[in-house]
Amino acid sequence: MLTQEDLQAIAGLINTAVTASEERMIGRIAKSEERMIGRIAESEEHTTGRIMSYIESHVEKEIHQIADGHKSLSERAERIENKVDHISNRLDEIEGELVAQEYVITRMKKAQ
Repeated sequence: MLTQEDLQAIAGLINTAVTASEERMIGRIAKSEERMIGRIAESEEHTTGRIMSYIESHVEKEIHQIADGHKSLSERAERIENKVDHISNRLDEIEGELVAQEYVITRMKKAQ
């Protein structure tokens, strides 16, 4: 039969073995975490590179096309505005001539 001292010695051995096993597992887990963090960082860099490549090849191109279209429309709107101003000025001149001609016609009718 085992004595109290034998049981305590066995418990000590088991505790030592369990503690050593825990420490080994903690070490392995830490190494695994480091590898995973490295892989995640690599994946993040790769993904960022692919996103930037997509933006450069698709999004920026479309933004430039939109900007060019906006510039073209702005220039066209300015030309149209200038034409409208010219037509408005010419209309004012014609209205002035019309008023003057109506006045002359009115005077001629009164003179008859």
